[in-house]
Amino acid sequence: MLIQYIATGIILIVIAQLLIRVFKDKTDLFKVVFWLFFWGVSLFLIWMPPDVLDTLGEIVGVGRGVDVLIYLSIIVLFYTNLKLNSRIEKLEKQITKLVREIAKSKA
Repeated sequence: MLIQYIATGIILIVIAQLLIRVFKDKTDLFKVVFWLFFWGVSLFLIWMPPDVLDTLGEIVGVGRGVDVLIYLSIIVLFYTNLKLNSRIEKLEKQITKLVREIAKSKA
């Protein structure tokens, strides 16, 4: 199971980078707790015995437990994409409003 070791290494690197950002005060507490929980659950699921994941897959109605993880990952990615797009649109509107106010004040 080489993939488990590779994924564990990547997760530990991500957690280390997150903790470095915390010590540099570049992120807020809610994000830190959320991401530590997310990566901790991911690490737990990676090392969970395959039988448990297969049982979870049967409960959900999918053949394999790995498929459940993939489907959940896709859902989380789409949700994150939606949140980021809405945040970008909000920032674009704020920038447009600010530029208009600056242009009016200089005119």
